Parts: sequence; structure tokens; C-alpha cells
Amino acid sequence: MWQKNIAQLSSLNMLKTTPLANIFNAMKEPAKKHHKSKWGTFLLILAVGFGGWKIGLPELASFFNNMAFENYKANRLANTQQAYELALSVDPKSRTALYNLGWLCEEVQDLQCARGKYLQAAKLGLPAAYSNLARLYIVDQKNYPAAVHLLWQGLKLAEDDRVKYSLLKNLGWARLEQGRYSEALQHLDAAIKLDSERPATYCLKAQVLEKMKNTKEALPQWKICLKSADSQEFDEDIWIGMARQRLNEEKTNK
Repeated sequence: MWQKNIAQLSSLNMLKTTPLANIFNAMKEPAKKHHKSKWGTFLLILAVGFGGWKIGLPELASFFNNMAFENYKANRLANTQQAYELALSVDPKSRTALYNLGWLCEEVQDLQCARGKYLQAAKLGLPAAYSNLARLYIVDQKNYPAAVHLLWQGLKLAEDDRVKYSLLKNLGWARLEQGRYSEALQHLDAAIKLDSERPATYCLKAQVLEKMKNTKEALPQWKICLKSADSQEFDEDIWIGMARQRLNEEKTNK
């Protein structure tokens, strides 16, 4: 899930060619005798002159975002959260840090925290945050009109196809829950045109077709869903169960 939702937002190589990168790399090197001096260097960086703060602080925020990513890969969630919070402490308007912290909150099912961070990132104009916030309105709040409104707003801002896919997929999902099946199919098909490899759209499309009493067309969608969906993804795990049950029923009825 991290790679699907965060890859387009994290610039993991941003610091490699910048002056602060050399200092940061030195800070990360093991030095048992100079542990205190490492953080002294860090404090010195924070105390950069007024003339350079506009350049230094966004770069510091990016550094902490990258640090959080490395901590997440190592399954150090507490350190991941701390790194995101450090990013926000130096740049409170870091849309990436807000989004990623919201996503981390969602991972541990702190949905109130997740909604708050996504909302902040959305207010700062991040389309992906509109998508994730809308998804929480769908699965947690059951507030489909609010979800639809957020998704249309996000689509006005989105330029990246991966983000557009997410917005359209969730828009199809919201329309499914509203019983507006023709519109749901339209949005899901548009999402599939952007990315035909991701299984969520097929799982949702199968449900739409079932609701439209088009079981013959739904079966291939259920098969793709069952084959490709990831049980470690919260939504997809539910849909895997639905697909397995539906396909077993079809075998029994033959």
C-alpha cells in the first residue's frame, strides 16, 4: 500500500545533490564518540540565518520525510511518526508530511487522526488527500454525498494519472453505494483505462454489475478480483471474501 499511495508524493532522491545533503549524510554516519556533536550540527542547521530559511526549511522537511520512509520500511512505526512530526515542525505546510502522517494514522486505524491530516493536506491543494479523505467518508462515515463532493474537487486539481485513478475508483465506489450504477460503471471504466493492473476497480465493477443483475459480465470481474487483490489491503481483503463466495455459488449452481 505504501508504494501505491506514497511513491508519487515522496522525493527520496531530492537531497542527494544539495548542500544540506552532505551534512545530513554525516549526521547519519555512526560515531559513538561524537553522538552529541552530531545533534549539535543538526541544531546549527536549524539556526540558519534568516536569509536562507526559505530554502533550508523545506529541505529539512523533505529530509525528515525521507527518514520516515526508511523507518517505515524497517517497520519502526513510532520512529516513522516522529520523523513526520519533525517534518511538520519545520514546515507546517508540508503537504507530503501531512498526507503521509494521515496515511500512517489510517494504518493503525486511528481514523480521526487520519481524517484530520488528510483534511489539512487537502486544504493545501493535494489531490491525493482528497481521494483518501473521501474513501474514509465512504467506509467509515457512510457519507457518500460528501465523498463525491471531495472527489470532484480532487479531480479538478489532479494531474498525475495514479492520483486520477484513485479519485475515479473512489468516485465509482461512492456511486455504487448510492445506487447510481450507470455512473459507477462510467467512473470505474475510466479508472481502468488509466491503470488496468490494479484490482480494486475490478472488485468494485463486479459489485456494480451484480447490482444491475448482469451476473454473466460480473463473473470475469470477480475472477480478476480474486486472483489479483491483496489480502493485506483492508478493502481488498473484504472483496476477496465476496469474490470467493460469489464464485463458489456459481460452481454450486452449475
